[in-house]
Amino acid sequence: MSEIKPLGLFDRTLLLILVSFFLCVVLVISFFFPAIFVWVIFNSLVLFGILFYIILFLAHHTNGRAFPPKSFPSVSIIVPTFNSKNTIVACIASIKKVEYPKKVKIIVVDDCCTDGTSEILKSIKGITLIKMKKNSGYSAAFNTALLRVKSEFVIGIDSDSYPETDLLMKSLGYFEDESVAAVTCLVLPDKKKTILQKIQFFEYISSFGLNNAMLSSINSSHVTPGPMTIFRKKVFDKVGSFEEGNLTQDTEFGLRLKKHGLKIMTCVDTCVFTDIPNSWQNLFKQRDRWSRGGVFNFIRYRSLMFNKKNPDFGFFVMPFLFFTQVLTVAILIRMVIFFLADFYNLVLVVFGFLILGGRINFALPIGIIPPSLIFFVMTYVLIAVYFGISFVFVKRFPSIRDLPILVMLIFIYPYFTIFIYSQGYFKEMLGVRAKWVRVST
Repeated sequence: MSEIKPLGLFDRTLLLILVSFFLCVVLVISFFFPAIFVWVIFNSLVLFGILFYIILFLAHHTNGRAFPPKSFPSVSIIVPTFNSKNTIVACIASIKKVEYPKKVKIIVVDDCCTDGTSEILKSIKGITLIKMKKNSGYSAAFNTALLRVKSEFVIGIDSDSYPETDLLMKSLGYFEDESVAAVTCLVLPDKKKTILQKIQFFEYISSFGLNNAMLSSINSSHVTPGPMTIFRKKVFDKVGSFEEGNLTQDTEFGLRLKKHGLKIMTCVDTCVFTDIPNSWQNLFKQRDRWSRGGVFNFIRYRSLMFNKKNPDFGFFVMPFLFFTQVLTVAILIRMVIFFLADFYNLVLVVFGFLILGGRINFALPIGIIPPSLIFFVMTYVLIAVYFGISFVFVKRFPSIRDLPILVMLIFIYPYFTIFIYSQGYFKEMLGVRAKWVRVST
């Protein structure tokens, strides 16, 4: 797989200035004000985000639900594949089971597989097979197949993903709105056995479920997920095909649709199951690509920020996503320092009291409670509320046995995510080259 080009010198410099400015401002201010000041800043952002989703949930609780089509337009499905011998048979089998009154054309693109996938594809009936001349990546494979598509709608499905049978019958109706360019669905891991798989399962419920559906309700969804997205075919004639050589072509294309004033909708009443990383190392590689691709494309499409043509996305969603990532890193670094300092002081007070021969009074004044402890408690309560809303919204709930995994996700996983964001920003600022690598089995 060829390397992905990094940001140009001007864009890297701009990113460096933005990140440095926010890091310095937050860290410097936090050292001159009490811990409670930083607690208010961070929790205000978190609280604002949570309230945003709660309000949207109450006002648009029907958003993301099934929208059956009134007519049955022609549909084609494109499946780019590279070294997918363990998943391609199940992928195509699930696609063939998708219910639709008309025949759906299935185009599979062999991107020069070397693991035996090519031989497997030759034995599968009912598909149109395209063989690439050289390994060129997902975007090039999809674009090559797109040239042969004559249908009104085209679906992109990853070769390690498996759509539910009611996919089309529950989501095509969204296209009755001519401004809708793409429709996605709930994306979930195909396995939920190990701790890591369960963590990702709950994470996907909130991100690909509640988050995407709520954003689409205010015309602010900006990603066309690779596991499954339905596109209006003529949209490609207007905005162009997938960009080749991009770490996250689904984010780039989504932002391009936003630039042209087009909508991306999400239907959570139908689902596509997808293969996921099976180790922490592979998960890191995947999220590193997502993080860097997000930074790369947000900087490239910075003209969308504070854009009056799409005020919800331009004045709220895009600035909120970008700046909170930077602020989160800075504030949490300072909060860890606060927490350690407060814990040390608390230990000194308690032991000093005991050494002097006193007794522990459980009715201690509120002032002895560390502000950082209040910060952590409030933050985790808000995160728990967010996940609770997500489970209700997508109608998928954790079992009693899975609650410890959910607690681990809420209390520990955010720090893994913060590390991913941090190193992703630094890699893009330094212009470190990247490669698209397969991380699932």
